[in-house]
Amino acid sequence: MNVFATLQSSHGHQTTIGYDFPPLFSELAERGEADACIVSTEEGFSPLGAARDFFERDLGISYEYDIKPLANWNRFDNERITLVALASRRPGSLFRGIILAPGETSHCYERLPVSVGCHRPCRDFYYNVTYEALVVACGQWGARKLAISHLSASGHYHEDIATCHVEALAHYCDAKPDSAPDSFVFCGCCITPEHLQGIRRLNAEAQRTAHRQIQLTAEIGDGATRASRLALT
Repeated sequence: MNVFATLQSSHGHQTTIGYDFPPLFSELAERGEADACIVSTEEGFSPLGAARDFFERDLGISYEYDIKPLANWNRFDNERITLVALASRRPGSLFRGIILAPGETSHCYERLPVSVGCHRPCRDFYYNVTYEALVVACGQWGARKLAISHLSASGHYHEDIATCHVEALAHYCDAKPDSAPDSFVFCGCCITPEHLQGIRRLNAEAQRTAHRQIQLTAEIGDGATRASRLALT
């Protein structure tokens, strides 16, 4: 993992912001650099598709019967902004779980106000998806080393997305210091170090803001898949 910046919370906790392109989630896990991930629901030639064998083997969850159908549902059919959290079923797994997160190609994103003229993403969307994913991964699963793939369309990553991820991370670390992660790494395809430059500006501005809670609807335990669904409304 390449270190890009260090985030220091109001309580003094330090979180390393890193990147590793194009290594897969399996490589980060095997090197002890990730114990959970936030991954786009894009299936096939994508970070999710590339990790299918690793996720199935490490988590003890069928890719074909559990992960893939849930990812496709959240991408193509679901109108609500929803995180699908799959905790590991295998004792001793490298990952505590994975979060299937919506992104730019998800059906729910189509209804959002986006600056089409300048091709800027919906910042509230990416911020809230990240913050609530941290609540699950760090707060509920106890993960301390998060990895995240691009949540944009392939080849359409924008600097604002990375900035929103880290702004949400900063707010989480300030609000919940006991479960603040030690590292947060950008990995996979479509992201470059240039996309992370907005993070430096966050550090330079040194302004303290706080998270504003949104309305959530949780559905725990989806039958045999035991997936948790968290809808952000």
